[in-house]
Amino acid sequence: MRYQKLTIENFLVFIGEQEINVPEKDGVVVIYGRNGKGKTSLLNAFRWAWTGEVRKRSTRPLPLEDITNKVALAEASGDSVRCRVRLEFEADGTQWDLTRSLIRKGDEYSTDLMLRRDAVALSTADAERKVTELMPREIEQFFLFDGELLDQYEKLLDDDSTAGSTLRDAIERILGLPILENAARDSARVAELAGGLVATAAKRDSKTKKLGQALDIEQARLRAFRQNYESEDQKAKDLEAESAQLDQQLAEQSGKLEIKTRRDETLKRLKETEGQCDAAKEEFESLLAESWRAVLVEPIEARIEQDAKELEAVEKQLDELRFATILARHYKAMGADACPVCESHLDANNRAALEQHLHSSDSSGLSATEDKAAILKASLKRLRESGRGHELRANLKIVEDNYLNLQQKIEDYQDDLDDFEDKLKGQDTGLTELVQRSKNVSVLLQQAKATYKAEREKYEQAKQNVAKVEDQIRKTGAGQADPGVYERQRTAEALADLYQKAIVIYRDQLKESIQEKATELFRSMRSESDYVKLAINESYGLRILDRVGTPVKHRSAGYEHLVALSLLGGLQASSPISGPLVMDSPFGRLDDHHVDSVVANLNKLSSQVLLLVHERELPRETARDLLRGRMLAEFELSRGASAQETNIQELRSV
Repeated sequence: MRYQKLTIENFLVFIGEQEINVPEKDGVVVIYGRNGKGKTSLLNAFRWAWTGEVRKRSTRPLPLEDITNKVALAEASGDSVRCRVRLEFEADGTQWDLTRSLIRKGDEYSTDLMLRRDAVALSTADAERKVTELMPREIEQFFLFDGELLDQYEKLLDDDSTAGSTLRDAIERILGLPILENAARDSARVAELAGGLVATAAKRDSKTKKLGQALDIEQARLRAFRQNYESEDQKAKDLEAESAQLDQQLAEQSGKLEIKTRRDETLKRLKETEGQCDAAKEEFESLLAESWRAVLVEPIEARIEQDAKELEAVEKQLDELRFATILARHYKAMGADACPVCESHLDANNRAALEQHLHSSDSSGLSATEDKAAILKASLKRLRESGRGHELRANLKIVEDNYLNLQQKIEDYQDDLDDFEDKLKGQDTGLTELVQRSKNVSVLLQQAKATYKAEREKYEQAKQNVAKVEDQIRKTGAGQADPGVYERQRTAEALADLYQKAIVIYRDQLKESIQEKATELFRSMRSESDYVKLAINESYGLRILDRVGTPVKHRSAGYEHLVALSLLGGLQASSPISGPLVMDSPFGRLDDHHVDSVVANLNKLSSQVLLLVHERELPRETARDLLRGRMLAEFELSRGASAQETNIQELRSV
């Protein structure tokens, strides 16, 4: 099977008609979306198309009235609103077009399923049957992978776990074992019918009449025991499913306290961050008031350089004037005939030259030069004080980056709060009541299993009794049925026995194949080299073995995640039913190294994978680098005008 196009209309957070086109080749489609933007809604779109069911994170069904986009309903003002998911795909060389719709008008709802095979519409009954064949409800979880529900795979390691039993039955369904089981059951029933004809023939002959009547009684007991054990088997499966659901609700209820604590802590951080953001905004705005200084950095620096050079020249001139003033003072004190420096006698020519020099350096020139120097110094001081442009630029950048980071944190916290609120929605069932119901179901389940075992033993004993009476009838030589009846009986019994043996052999072969394929995938993803193998148990649970073959106990959440993904890959490779894998939050428990390993090996999980992630799980550049030629397309889920409006935007396609 290969997906080609998904069209969504007014479904959950998606308003209007939106679509995702998938290139028709092997590879990976990455769909980015922050928390609360619709990743799980997209997963539910595929689920609703196939099964007509939309589920919350808790695995409980979402009520029909909550499926249609709330904004579309509000804008309709009483007019009818259509909610629709259309999935176009190819399977076994046939083109399929599956559309499931929900029409709401007022308080009335109507649903419709349409399936086209090579553009020819099937009847509603045929459409329902074919959709169930293409994607049985029991196995959709192996093609629609929710990373937040990984705990269920851990339960496969517990052979007595009811949740594990339910998942085990689903695994055997995807592997095709029910086909053999149904064939064995049908063959046994054919043998029973033939045995009834043997009893009828015996009752018609006086010599074998009593034996025929005895055979009739034993056959009636045989049918009753079979019906009883089949009924108890079905009851046990129903109780296992109910028990698994109750376990999930118990985990959800007991986990709500933790979720509320995390929500309150996130709300506290949000308020703190909002306060920090407001302070950063005020600081940024105050810096903006002086931002003109940053623009004048270069002109101010040029003026400072110019004035500094001019000051240097003025100060040099000032030194000369001050020296001349000192000379004049000494000259006047010593008389006109003595040199004011060395006190030697001055002749007329030297005296005239000195007097001319002292005249050109009078006190008025000194005062003017000192004033000029003071003006230049004051100017330089002002320029240097106003010339903090470089520092201002750096501060502006730091404050702006901090402000933007705080805004991003606020948005992340708000998304997390939306996610927490979504998990806390719905009416809480009392924990005490849930615990009691769980205990009651557990008791009924044990009773059903015990009754099944007892009725099965009675059935096997009745089979022996029937065989003994039939043998007695054959030995009399009288009251024999038509030879064809005996042939039919022997053939049906042989087939039933053959199918039972085939089930055992096929199950063992499948387990060996799953173990081999899962181990191969696990080894390519794991980082711990001492973890060398996966070993499968009767419930298809996988244990990690070290180099000496010892099971690894208390494995981390991250390795639990890797084991679950390895199981999915093993099932895809070993099952007669395979198809695209849609993965929501697939890396939540993994560190960066293991995320890289998983992404690099996605082609081993399925030929076509749709990843629903946020950028913290898988950065875009990392995805592009790791996937390279295997990335088919990228999409982004972005917020519309409100929290109930998400848009699908294609980023690129090969």
